Amino acid sequence: MRRLVASIVTAGMLSVAGLSGANAAPVPGFEDLYNTVFTSCTLPDGTLAACEAAINAYASALVANVELTVANQSFTELRQEVFVANAADEEFQADIDALFELLLPDSGAIGAVASPV
Repeated sequence: MRRLVASIVTAGMLSVAGLSGANAAPVPGFEDLYNTVFTSCTLPDGTLAACEAAINAYASALVANVELTVANQSFTELRQEVFVANAADEEFQADIDALFELLLPDSGAIGAVASPV
């Protein structure tokens, strides 16, 4: 049942991702940091440590320079894009989503939150 729900959620996210383009919502001027988070948080090269560092750098830069609503929108769309990109490995996907939940709780829960390893 859990896999079925995850599959349905992933399918829905893929539909949204297909409509929104390759990069969902990098804030203008912060595209490089956004792309670093995406790469650091997705397979094949992403790791929990690299993802955490990249999220913290992007979040710090945005919070210091843009309105919080703009930052939160970007975090939400980035989290969704990362979630979809990691669909091939459900365990890694859950770990990265849990990391987003820990670091950016206002970015909206997507999947079942697991504990980061």
